[in-house]
Parts: sequence; structure tokens; C-alpha cells
Amino acid sequence: MSFAHVNIATSFVPPSTHNLGHLGFDRLVHDTEADSVEIIDTQTVKFYNLKYDGRGPAAYFWVGTGSVSASGSRIPDETGRIKVLRKYTGEDITVQFDGDRTVFSYGYIGLWCEAARQNFGHVEIPNRNQLNVPPSLENFELVDEYDNCEELDERLQVSWTVRDDDVIDIQLRGRVNVNDYMAFGLSGSTTSTLMVGADVTVAWFDGNIGRAQDYKLTAYAQCSGGSGACPDTEVGAVNDVDDASAVLLNGVTSIAFSRKLDTGDSVGDKVISTTGSTQIVWSIGQINADRLAVRHIERGGMSLSFGRSPSKSCSSLGDLDEVNGWKELRLIGDEDNMELTAVIGQSGGERGYTSITDNVGWGISWYINDMLIPRIYLKRNVNYTFNVLGGNDASQSASYHPFYITNDKGGGYASLTDMEKVNHVIYAGPVNGTLCELNDKNGDKSTTSTSAEAYRKTLEMQCASPKEEATLTWTPDASTPDIVYYQCYTHRFLGWQINVVDELPPSSSTTLSPAAGLFYILSFSIIIGLF
Repeated sequence: MSFAHVNIATSFVPPSTHNLGHLGFDRLVHDTEADSVEIIDTQTVKFYNLKYDGRGPAAYFWVGTGSVSASGSRIPDETGRIKVLRKYTGEDITVQFDGDRTVFSYGYIGLWCEAARQNFGHVEIPNRNQLNVPPSLENFELVDEYDNCEELDERLQVSWTVRDDDVIDIQLRGRVNVNDYMAFGLSGSTTSTLMVGADVTVAWFDGNIGRAQDYKLTAYAQCSGGSGACPDTEVGAVNDVDDASAVLLNGVTSIAFSRKLDTGDSVGDKVISTTGSTQIVWSIGQINADRLAVRHIERGGMSLSFGRSPSKSCSSLGDLDEVNGWKELRLIGDEDNMELTAVIGQSGGERGYTSITDNVGWGISWYINDMLIPRIYLKRNVNYTFNVLGGNDASQSASYHPFYITNDKGGGYASLTDMEKVNHVIYAGPVNGTLCELNDKNGDKSTTSTSAEAYRKTLEMQCASPKEEATLTWTPDASTPDIVYYQCYTHRFLGWQINVVDELPPSSSTTLSPAAGLFYILSFSIIIGLF
């Protein structure tokens, strides 16, 4: 039986993407080409397998009417900013028109250099009558259908509805980066904000899929051996979060999920009370390559009444601040017996570890010769000595960091499954020694520091007593791969890259950020502890 229906005309043609064809001249200009360029919607265009050598002095994505010329105009790049284009090496790049501009306003799109007044390559856009593309969702908004909404931060909100007296539906909305998670749940304390002991849900976009995972926070540490910030499934409990769904619209990530007020899982979950006030915690951070939440970028807490009368107090979400990453530092070893010193320190977050390695770390990382995760150049058949101070108390997971050298860019051998260990090669170590750690002097200054060197000055060394270094001697040889990694044996993504070479690059490659005007001498010492 049909309760209601509409008729769709057989002549109806639904909107769809429109392929504009190959980009690039017969004789490529600055190696610029793309397999195809496609209109996704009225404000979005995608370049497939885009290549460009990045050498144009002032090249931009460019649109205009008529013949391609300087009378055209710039449009934002894939980051949403209008800036000189970087090098592209066969990437799929999506750009979006800003403001109320649409593809209907233009006759071509491509790459143009303002300084050289040169067309690097373009494709023509058909007139409006020939385009049947979907409308842009840029000006659409999601309707909040929940009974309650509360602002947790200027760029994070939580909405919820209690239904059937035993289920709570929750939606987290945040203006966060694509690789960021949003976490929300019950505090580890009934009277204050406390992360340790908290029961939270971590929600994020995994590719095009929304994820919501039950977490138990047992320590301020990366999950290892069931201790730290771990999914419930890693601590002998189960994931009691259901019905995850997600939408990314206008730069706002919305992830909805449900759970029972009392899941019956005493190992991993707390009971959500609908009477009185409840202390909650929230955080924003990043998801690493293992799909695990790492240390927060922002966090907070407050008191909420989940059983209150319906009330909404949310306004518009604040914008994201632009992140300017720091320049990678380098250490080059000469042919003498080199001593390298390794200690643990704060990673610098998005500007530091994440920007330098393009990986998401926990929030701490290795400092080699007082430098934040430098790329190290070592010569084959030369002996190198590492003195390590990584912490030697295995019962304290958060401060136990054996140092080792491996072919795995993430490290953390002890935290891997047997299957993950199959292709994991250890070339030296692990060793550890007592703990020396670089910690914030007066709060986290990573967001205001202009370089890794400047950030280092905001940290102070704190060492366990007595201070005992452990020594690791390693001689890379002809069988050593060109690229290996110094890492932590128990935690993932704390270190960076070692380039093993037959001839060392010139010392000028150790030059640091031009703003700092500093050079590092070719002799250095590193500390590593007993395992």
C-alpha cells in the first residue's frame, strides 16, 4: 500500500558532475597537466592527477571569460586560501570558488602566472545552458533537531536528547580540521574536570565515514598495553556507542551517535545520570595513522544537566586559525666518532611534529642535541654513539620511552600486533636510561612560537635523579637502507628520519630557519638510557 508518492517525469535528468577534459598544452608549460578536470557542483572543481613543477614566481588557480589573459582572477587553492601555488606531483586537488562566485560566471579555469603573464594550462567551461551540475551546499545549514545544545568552546558544541528513558542521542559539532577528533564524555571526577578516569566518546571523520569510538582514559599517555588513552576494546571492555553518522558542511564537522545511559559495562563506561548536574570533559585533537586519538590540542570541562528541560544556548562556531608549520631542522654527522644526545620533550603540536613529519604524534617527541626531531644524516661505516635519557621505569607507561632505530616510520614495536611486527626491522636498540624531559616553563607556547628554535626556549629540562644515561653504539653499513627512523619502542610516532648516505651533504644544509639566523656545528652529543 502506498501512503504517498510523487511522479518523476521520464524526461527528468538529475544534476551530475561534468568532465571538462584534459588540462595541459602539447608542449607542457612548467610540467603543468591534469588527466581531467571535473565540475563537482556550482562552486567546486576537481583536478585529477594534477602536476606542476612549482617554479612559477606567481602562479595561481585562475578563472575568467573570453581568452585566457591577465584580466582573469584568482580563486582559492585546495586549502581555501588565495596564495602562490606549490608544487603538485600527481595529486587530486579540489578547489572551491569563494563568496557567491560560481562556474556559471566563467568561461575557463586553469593555472596562470601573474608575474610572467603566462597561461600554464586551462580547460574551457561550457555556458550555463550546457551545464546540469548539482548546486553548491556552501550556503546550506543543518537543522539541529536535538532538545538541548551547549557551547563547550568557541568552535565546539554538543547537542543531546534523552529518549525512552534509557538512551541518549548526542551530536558533536565542531569547526575542526579534517584529521581532528572531537571527544566528549564524563569526567574522571564527580566534582571537577579530570581527564584521568574519564569515559568519553571520540568522534572523527575516517575518510568519508563518520566514526564514534568508546574510550577509557586511564593515564596522560598514548595507549600502550591497555594503559593510557585507549579505546574500550583495548581495556577488556566493548564499544557501546551506536548509530554513528556524520556530515561535513561549510567547514563544520557534525558527528551524531547514541548510547545507553547505563550500558552495563562497568569496566569501560560510567552511568550517565539524568538527575542533578554531571561533570563532563571535552577535547579536540588529532587521529594518528593507527586511527587512535593522540594528546589533545584543546580541552576543557564543565557541569551539565542531561535531564534538564529542553534548552539551546548555541551560537555560530568560530573560525579556525591558520597553522604555519615550523621548518625542519637537520643534524649532519662528520667522520669522527659522533656522540648524539636523545631526550624526550614537548612536540610543538601542529606547528612542530605534525607539520614536520606529516604524521600525528602523541604530544611528546625526541629531541636530538637539543633539537626537535631533526632529520639526521649519518655516513655508512662510521661509528655513532647515542646516549639516551628516555625513562627506565616500565611500570610508568607515560614516561617509559626506550630508544631504537627501525625501518618503520611510526615505531612503537612493543605496541604492535604480531602481524604488524612481521616486516618491522630493528637495526639498533632499544635502550632507555633515566628520564630527562623538556617541559613547558609557563604553559604551552607552541601556537605563538615562530620556529622550533624559539619554541625550545620556552621549555625547561627536568631530569630524574640520579641521572643515568644508557649508551647505544651503531654503525650503519652497506646493508642499511637509505632511510631509517629513530623512534620510541613502546609508543608510536615520537621520532623522525635518519638519512644514511655514502657521502655527507655539505655543512650548509644544517642552516636553520632564516629568521633565526643560526647554524649548528657538526659535532653534537645525544643521550639514551638503559633498557
